[in-house]
Amino acid sequence: MHLDRYRGMHLLLALGCFAALLVGCRTEREASSVTRRQRPEAGAPRAFMLGFTDTPAALTPEAYTATFDLASNYGEAILVQRAVAWADFVPGTKVSDELREQTVHARQAASERGLTLAVAIDPFDPAARGRLQGLPQKYAGKTLADGDLRKAFVADAVFVARTAKPAYIALGLEVNTTFERNPEGYLAFVEAYKEAYDGVKAVSPETKVFPGFQYEELLGILPDLPPHPPRWQLLEAYGGKVDLFAITTYPSFVYEVARKVPPGYYTDISKQTNLPVAFLSAGFASAPGRENLNSSTPPEQRRYLQRLIEDADTLASPFLIWYAGRDPGFAQSPPFDLLGGLGLRDTRDLPKEAWEVWETASNRPYDPLTPPRTPTPAPATSRR
Repeated sequence: MHLDRYRGMHLLLALGCFAALLVGCRTEREASSVTRRQRPEAGAPRAFMLGFTDTPAALTPEAYTATFDLASNYGEAILVQRAVAWADFVPGTKVSDELREQTVHARQAASERGLTLAVAIDPFDPAARGRLQGLPQKYAGKTLADGDLRKAFVADAVFVARTAKPAYIALGLEVNTTFERNPEGYLAFVEAYKEAYDGVKAVSPETKVFPGFQYEELLGILPDLPPHPPRWQLLEAYGGKVDLFAITTYPSFVYEVARKVPPGYYTDISKQTNLPVAFLSAGFASAPGRENLNSSTPPEQRRYLQRLIEDADTLASPFLIWYAGRDPGFAQSPPFDLLGGLGLRDTRDLPKEAWEVWETASNRPYDPLTPPRTPTPAPATSRR
């Protein structure tokens, strides 16, 4: 079994959290010093914002700052990711100056670049999603059924809403993977999530709040793992306290080439929910993976991105976040090496084939009131 493949997939967003902790969030600068691209407007309006996660190309403050700059020049949004700061919110503690500064810096870095800020707070261990990550020793092995941990999770969410004032907050990432591994822990999360949802809305009513779902596992199509029917019923437990249906999706871990991704792969979501469909993090490899995990190439990455943008148009998605603008050059050892080719630019900052597709989309005027686009069948040769 290629377990590293799926461990790598679930570590995608965690890698961004890890990188942010190492390089810090000191991305604020004088607004006049931020490099700005004169973006031409060309093409049909789009309803969705484009953006990247805060995963940098290298573990340096300069590279982390460059990620925000790239997002502002070729998009409108940035996704900042971190684990729950348990040690700052369990009883008998207080918010550290470091956490407060990092949170404020993220808000300032986005604001000075005109970026819409999205924040993801993940309670689960990406390497083993059946358990919580980073717990103080006193709480080792416990779930969100524990009263102290539940209060800490809620308090952290409220702190982020009040301090960072993000437009979007994801409370939990790839939460359905926890359901598959620890159903009781997942149900405890759902109850804590609903309480955190109310807490965020009380201090920031305009903030959109939602959990993140891992799409390929939601569909039950991951090779080498037990198949199962799609888990659409998981949405019912949230009792309407979900503002978006947000997914992380990396089909190159499932399909060898982009052309094998089935028709309606994303657009059929609208048959299952009336919620807006947002791409919390998407990616497709631009090179073959080790152990023949995929046979992708730069043209395949381009084909996938073309289709993803078409589907975002059809769905009138709120946002489309690509996993990494540049390949994370520090991701060399398994399982992180699987992530090295997901960027749209390489480690030398040279554009890949898909970059032109992204840049063209970024030049289209952003208008959130743009209606969904009716899909039209593409000629057989259009995606070759």
